Amino acid sequence: MKRAATLAVPLLAFLLGGCAGMHARDRDATLVGALAGAGLGSVAARAMDETDRRQAARALESLPLGQSANWRNRETGDSFVLTPTRTFEQLGTLCREFTVQAVVGGRADTALGSACRQDGGSWRMSG
Repeated sequence: MKRAATLAVPLLAFLLGGCAGMHARDRDATLVGALAGAGLGSVAARAMDETDRRQAARALESLPLGQSANWRNRETGDSFVLTPTRTFEQLGTLCREFTVQAVVGGRADTALGSACRQDGGSWRMSG
């Protein structure tokens, strides 16, 4: 589970942002490019399709603390639950801690992470 958490957390950082002010097509290309560029090999990263990536970005950008967004991919049967757990400032930058739970191919994983909003609206993993 430690390996999955290590790989899933960077995945969520990429899913978090870069979405404000972008057209849907550009936003999706950014998310796909970020995932591919990071070389993520986690089961959850490979399992997320365009619909899942869009849902994750939307949820993590807009959810209040403690509220979860969950969905099940109709095509794959995989499911995801995203929950922001804390919002804070670090050097004047908005940051969020979060958890993600995924069930991919019947395998459940939970990961913790934090990310900070960058200029332009993208999010980057912190600490």
